[in-house]
Amino acid sequence: MSQRFPPPGMAGQSRHALVARALLEQITADRYPVGTLLPTEAELCKLFGVSRTTQREAIRWLRDRGMVSTRAGVGTMVLAKQPGARYIHGIDSISDVFQYTKNSRNPVVLGAHERDVDAAEAELLRCAAGQRWLRIELTRTFLGDKTPILYSQVYVPHAYAGIAGLVPTRNGPIYSLLESEYGERVLGVEQEFKSVRIDAKAARSLQVKAGMPGLCVIRHYFGSGDRLLLVTVSLYRSDRYSYRMRLRFNPHTG
Repeated sequence: MSQRFPPPGMAGQSRHALVARALLEQITADRYPVGTLLPTEAELCKLFGVSRTTQREAIRWLRDRGMVSTRAGVGTMVLAKQPGARYIHGIDSISDVFQYTKNSRNPVVLGAHERDVDAAEAELLRCAAGQRWLRIELTRTFLGDKTPILYSQVYVPHAYAGIAGLVPTRNGPIYSLLESEYGERVLGVEQEFKSVRIDAKAARSLQVKAGMPGLCVIRHYFGSGDRLLLVTVSLYRSDRYSYRMRLRFNPHTG
């Protein structure tokens, strides 16, 4: 059954804002519970009597507030009942990679121990299986919000394992401990981004349902001579975090 737009008393508001507001109210009322899919694009257009453009703008409004996520071939999934605080990590230069920590509390360490890495970890760490590394599991929360925003596995070569006891006492990036304790300076960072489904272990740490979408960021930190100093595998809640990057064009390089 289609709805009348604009509703009485709401004339003057944009049509996509009205659709977004109606969907928000339905999500809040559990007509579309967290973890379920909204109706298809065609169904929403028919339901509200609006164009695809209007419907897509309404979904974008909800997505920008961390309430839904959209995947091709899957649909639009409800992530939260209310618009939530959302940390947007903007990047203009390599130094900005580390700036998110200024908005966070000290990390909560879930476990730290040295281990001889297996074949899968060796591929990640670009070393031979059996080499000894320190692995730290941790979560971070941001100022003004107690909800964990990321779950991270941190790998450090055995030579720098002494940082284990310092990590929970420092608010800054972990790489800074390599600099202050061992004089190792990070000169380059390689990043890989991928969309994943949050597994059960990470879901418990992030306080979400297993299977929810998340953003996985793998970072390799290099020192002089391209020596690998640190590897982090961080899983971010997609409803609490987004990543924005600005690239500047250099006309002299074509």
